[in-house]
Amino acid sequence: MKIDVAQITDYDSLSLEEKVAALENFEYDDHSDVVADIEKYKEATNKATKEASEYKKQLKALQDQQKTGSSKADATIAQLQEQVAELTRQNTISSYTAQYVALGYEAELAKATAIATADGDVATVFENQQKFLEQYDKDVKARILKQTPGPSKGGTGKQAPAMTLEKFRKLSQQERMKFAVEYPEEYSKLYGG
Repeated sequence: MKIDVAQITDYDSLSLEEKVAALENFEYDDHSDVVADIEKYKEATNKATKEASEYKKQLKALQDQQKTGSSKADATIAQLQEQVAELTRQNTISSYTAQYVALGYEAELAKATAIATADGDVATVFENQQKFLEQYDKDVKARILKQTPGPSKGGTGKQAPAMTLEKFRKLSQQERMKFAVEYPEEYSKLYGG
């Protein structure tokens, strides 16, 4: 380290011997207190750096844990949403099935049509409606045929008057014979035949 001669008073005007004496008597400001402070600051900086590193590690661990927790929560939410969607679909299908059954659909056709309706499969809905209408048409025709009275055996083709066995027995002999000839089926029904 060089001596700062500017700190020696009138150094340039001194003789050589005086300069040597001044230099010999010159005391350095050793700045030992500054060096001690620098060491303290270095230690404090090192400690702060170490603590910061620890906090960074803790923060990273917390962030990772939060991501994992968030992932689990997202997975749970997604699973619950799927379950809600499936339950909603099943509820819709049940509701549609009940409505189709109320219209007269057979249970199996009603369920298939309800599923197609819930899924937006219009082609299947129309196909099933066609099946239903064809079956309904057959059923109506069969019902009408059952309810239509057959042709009478002999007789005049007129519709028989409403007759009960009591009413029939109150008729005269001639009226009974006439009824039996004109309406043989009704006559047979009166006597359980």
